Amino acid sequence: MKSELKKKYYQDPGSKGLPANYPVPPLDDDLLFYIQRNQNQDTIVYNVNRTADGYINRDLPIHAYWIKYSEGGIKRELNYLQNKLAYGYESREISPELYAFNFVSYPDLIFYVAPKGKDRFQAVTQINGRKARLTNIYVYAVEFGVFPDVKFIELYGEELNTGLFVYQNITID
Repeated sequence: MKSELKKKYYQDPGSKGLPANYPVPPLDDDLLFYIQRNQNQDTIVYNVNRTADGYINRDLPIHAYWIKYSEGGIKRELNYLQNKLAYGYESREISPELYAFNFVSYPDLIFYVAPKGKDRFQAVTQINGRKARLTNIYVYAVEFGVFPDVKFIELYGEELNTGLFVYQNITID
């Protein structure tokens, strides 16, 4: 009986989904979406990567970086391993204003950088069967050695046609 109580007492609050007290990164015109994890409140931000003349960079359409809330909110670039194994992406140009991309760590989900009005862009994907603008992702993982074991991810967004909130939990086997 005591061990059951201990398990309930020590259960990670992040195991129930995105904690309500997590910060939201500053909103700006280039923000596509962000990822948060259960390990801490540090956040990976994905912005449109523009050239000097304002167009999307055809080679690297997205700029991903950390906001390290655990270090006072400073910005840091992803390191090599984070880019190649976890939070980096692969993309392909469909047109000068439309790019398909997926995460290197989970290629099954396809996203798009698509126009959103004049000189603005959004990340678009299917969330719970609806075409939606992705706003954020939450990743729940258990730490085992060098690589975390991802248990589930949550997609949050707004349905494109209605603007209504959409959500999907994806269990990782």
